[in-house]
Amino acid sequence: MAKQKLTRISITVPEDTLEALDQMIIQQGFDSRSQALVDMINHRLVEQQAVTNAVMAGTLTLLYDRNFTNIRLQVADLQHEYLEQVISSLTVQLDQNKILEVMLLQGVSSDLQQISQQFIAIKGVVKGHLELMEAVMPPLQQNQ
Repeated sequence: MAKQKLTRISITVPEDTLEALDQMIIQQGFDSRSQALVDMINHRLVEQQAVTNAVMAGTLTLLYDRNFTNIRLQVADLQHEYLEQVISSLTVQLDQNKILEVMLLQGVSSDLQQISQQFIAIKGVVKGHLELMEAVMPPLQQNQ
């Protein structure tokens, strides 16, 4: 892959903002201010793509309690309902009661947000988070 061309820019920020940025760089392990700023800019660009209803890939991470009646069946049924958007999933039993499930999704961003909310709203889901990416997976081969 060819190396991307880089362009230098200059910005002016308040001193306390720069101090907070430098602290964040240390805490999050960025190599430089440039790397941290590019990461923040890319996050905002992805947010903008989500607003414009672009087709995007993403992950939905769920943490749920296996003791809730039929929760695994409810998750599986919802995945089946959205078979075109839910590309793959990984389920891990974390302890006696907690299950972590990560789903790979692709589709129009507003659809993915709506679908994710349905998963997160299932009774017994402790936490859920959708992370959208500015990329699209190549088409999957379909059996003819």
